[in-house]
Amino acid sequence: MITWIQRYFHKHIKFVFILILATMAIPLVVIFSPSSGAGRTGNRINERLFFNVNLGNEAQAGRVFTDGSLSAQLKAGYNALQGAQVQQYALQRIAGLAVSDELHLPAPTADQVARYVTTLRAFQNESGQFDQLRYTAFADSLKTSKSITTADVNRVLRDDTRLDQLAKIVGGPGYVLPRDIREQLIRGESAWTVQVATLDYAAFNPAIATGEDALKKFFEENAFRYEVPVRPRLSAIEFKNADFLPPGGPTEEEMRKFYSANPASFPVPAETAPAAAPVDNFPKVRAQVETAMKDGLSAHLATKAANDLTVAIYNAKFTANSPELAAFLAAQHHPAVAIPPFAPDAPPAGRPWLANYADQIAHLSPERFFSDPLPTPTGIIVLLWNETLPAYKPLLAEVHDRVMADYKDAEKRKLFIERGRTLHAQLQAAAKAGPAGFGSAAAAEKLDVKSYANFTLRKPPQDLPYPAVSALVSLAAGEVSDMIATGDQGLFVYTQEKKLPDLTPGNPRYIELQQQLMAFTAGTDENAYLGDLVERELKKTTPATP
Repeated sequence: MITWIQRYFHKHIKFVFILILATMAIPLVVIFSPSSGAGRTGNRINERLFFNVNLGNEAQAGRVFTDGSLSAQLKAGYNALQGAQVQQYALQRIAGLAVSDELHLPAPTADQVARYVTTLRAFQNESGQFDQLRYTAFADSLKTSKSITTADVNRVLRDDTRLDQLAKIVGGPGYVLPRDIREQLIRGESAWTVQVATLDYAAFNPAIATGEDALKKFFEENAFRYEVPVRPRLSAIEFKNADFLPPGGPTEEEMRKFYSANPASFPVPAETAPAAAPVDNFPKVRAQVETAMKDGLSAHLATKAANDLTVAIYNAKFTANSPELAAFLAAQHHPAVAIPPFAPDAPPAGRPWLANYADQIAHLSPERFFSDPLPTPTGIIVLLWNETLPAYKPLLAEVHDRVMADYKDAEKRKLFIERGRTLHAQLQAAAKAGPAGFGSAAAAEKLDVKSYANFTLRKPPQDLPYPAVSALVSLAAGEVSDMIATGDQGLFVYTQEKKLPDLTPGNPRYIELQQQLMAFTAGTDENAYLGDLVERELKKTTPATP
């Protein structure tokens, strides 16, 4: 069964082979890694032959992957493949060229290359027609390119033209059953007229029983959600920038010099009329410049003080929680302030930025009990480890408000789904009377209803919700979908009318789809064949695992 999105496939059929490569689960083949046995060992270049190419030679391997990347980009018109996909595609090109040599396929003529160029997406306009201006612009860009030359492009085009001939042999005709063509025609070309009724989740306010027995049962069934993980108890040494403001300000000369070096940091409102002579904008932003310089200096001094303190703690070889450490911090006028214990994803109120330092906190221990200086919105902080608190399961009383909120949310969602089932039965029954019956029933339930007439899934209305489009695939005329629950609403899709297209070969779209499906099948077969060749060829030179 073919299940890809037809309109996307139709738009990009010209480089379907690229799409096949991008969507297949192809393992990454590491060429330049210590375990691969390729690359340099001292001054010796290892040999790893792949058909007629030595992948152990950086120059040869680099050309393989550069050619592959360029080929893929010309076919797709953009960088369609990335990373491992480019690597696999490049190796398959080499495998295909080796097969071409075995089959004695001749080198393409200039006319054959010219015809092949017109099929490349990089040189086509929005209508899929060859665009001489795009081709000329690309050729002109090569004159100033430092990475790709005209010779590189000509080589890739010659090789790809030859590979295009190979594809007709290896891929075969691409057999497609008539029922597959009809299925795609029905899916993509049927003309739909639908009504979509929407139930607003935010406006849905059912009565929810909140007795303690129900809450206790919910808590027991979901106790894992409230378990408190292992977490440290910390204290903090703070260095606030405001405490390090210099007593005096910068001089006029210093401020002017700073402003001249950073004018973009101090924008001045545009004048209504252009000035006849250069204007000195410094007086207009002098206050901002002075503030910025003071703030920058105070932040620098706070950072330096925090760094000096951590160095002193390290050099003194203090231990965690020791009286000597406490006395030292008191003497420095920076006593440690206790922070309430918290989980990594739930920092205490007033210090939300602590969530950004989960990694640094996780590395604190009795041996490494102080952190590096960490920036905060108001200065610098050094965290001290005090102890590690074990995980525990809190009592319901400890998390009562949180459990209540979760319980209400879960019950509302459950009742919303139940309401959807009831509405579906009502709407489906009303739809038997026709479009007016569905609309009246939906309006009576205060649902928002919108109609969409005479469209195809290949070109659906832009404002038709995507979940509704997906639901149509499995609906027949006159049916109402089950409620499709999204994050903030529930959708009911009523297929008011479904007109089937001409399903005979006399329909031009039938022939067009047949050719597309045949190309897809042939491309899949070719890709599988070349992928198998690549895997078997690489295994020949893969170092044995000890």
